Amino acid sequence: MKKLTFALVSLLLGTSLLAAWPLESPPAHAVEETKPSASPSATKPEPATDIAAPTLQAAVERFMKQLALQPGFEPWQQASWTSYPLGPGMHGWVIIVSAEGSEAGYLVIHAGEPDTYRLTEYGKGSYPLFSLQTLHRSLVQLELIEYPHQTERLYFGPLQALWKITVQNADRIWYIDAKTGEEMPFTGDAKLPKSKSAPAPNVQAFTNTDAKHTIKESGQAEPAEPYARLPWVHKSGKPLPFDDLKQLIAQGSKPVYAAQLYEGSVTVPLPVAGFQVWSSGDRFVQFRQDDDRFLPYEALQRLGSFYP
Repeated sequence: MKKLTFALVSLLLGTSLLAAWPLESPPAHAVEETKPSASPSATKPEPATDIAAPTLQAAVERFMKQLALQPGFEPWQQASWTSYPLGPGMHGWVIIVSAEGSEAGYLVIHAGEPDTYRLTEYGKGSYPLFSLQTLHRSLVQLELIEYPHQTERLYFGPLQALWKITVQNADRIWYIDAKTGEEMPFTGDAKLPKSKSAPAPNVQAFTNTDAKHTIKESGQAEPAEPYARLPWVHKSGKPLPFDDLKQLIAQGSKPVYAAQLYEGSVTVPLPVAGFQVWSSGDRFVQFRQDDDRFLPYEALQRLGSFYP
């Protein structure tokens, strides 16, 4: 009798263990996806209206779907993507978009409230932010490619994105612009934005655009050659209200924007090529920098000036 009881208990215990173990693993996603650490509130049920996108993957796909409806973004309709974290404490990712085997653009996304991801900047074309191809080309030009080295992504905000290059046994550090691949004219961290003078790496400092929002207005213009006229050299610009910028674009004017970055050691002139306004109220200015790049207007106002 005791043997029979022991056998029944063993059989029931073994069955319960099998039932608790998943029969198969979840299918792997086709692209790399980096999820933020789960917060305690993420496990609590919340109203669907408060959740813009429950995962980074869902947020990226919603942003891409919305942008694919815009002129010039058509390749994004059948595109894939890969995510890379922007570094410790940044709570953000750069998303490299690929179409037909080539790089086709990028998104920068930061974590907002629990289960919410916000769009910080974006661009289309074959020269995305933090492109590994651009990085490789820069390392070749700087003759660093043959030496043991480490690379790190640094994102302080729109127009302030860098590759940090550390070469083994070298007595200096190289910083490379993450969009153009150009070497920065400083070797230490003294010129880098400090937390007291630059927005914290939190999406609240940049935009309110999360994945539930849509583009409600846009306009395009033929960009100027920023070195054809040089008013920005004399730093005579002044704050330009967004409505005035829209009017200049509608009139066919070719305004240029110039930002003074990294403690004034770098000046970046960019020709304005259009704008997009999202239902969140965020206004993005389109620039031509190798290809098209969309940066939040409010952040631009803090970094530089427009020159009509």
